[in-house]
This record gives sequence, C-alpha cells and structure tokens, in this order.
Amino acid sequence: MQPGCLPLALGVLVLSSLFALFGCSGGATSTEQASYPLDFCIVSGNDFGEDPDMIPYVHVYKGTPIKFCCKPCLPRFEKDPERYLAFMKEEIEALSKEPQP
Repeated sequence: MQPGCLPLALGVLVLSSLFALFGCSGGATSTEQASYPLDFCIVSGNDFGEDPDMIPYVHVYKGTPIKFCCKPCLPRFEKDPERYLAFMKEEIEALSKEPQP
C-alpha cells in the first residue's frame, strides 16, 4: 500500500464503522415517536413521513427536542422560538385530546 493511501483507507474504515454502528435509517423508532408526538415540522408544516428519504433535523431548545424537516428551518425557528413553541404545545394538547385506537 502506498503511504498516501493509508489516511484514506483509515477514513473509509472509520466512516464504515460509524454507519454500521448507528445505521443510516431515516425512520423513527417507536421510542422517538413516543418522545416527540408530532409528525410534521412546526416551522414549514411538512410531514415527516411524506418523503421516505427525509431525515428530520433535531434541535434541542432549552432542553426540549424539536424536529424540523430540514436544517434551514432552524433559523426561522430561532427568529421567534416562543411562537413556534406555543404552536407546538397547542398541537400536542390537541393530540392528547384525540381518542386513542
């Protein structure tokens, strides 16, 4: 092996190990769904399940995890976080009032 190839080979090995360890699936587990009941982005309104290749961007704001459909929604959220948090709270309360199957 040529000396210049060693860093590249190590990099590929590390990335492969990370993918194998953490996976690449965009699907939410039942635990994730239970801890974050909304199935849409509170900024754009896009459904998380609409595009199977979409992996929601998760941001923790003052200890509260918030899922966005994409990272560009974060700056919009940060301009008026209280507005979006109030909307999120209303949606979660509405979900809790729906009859469970």
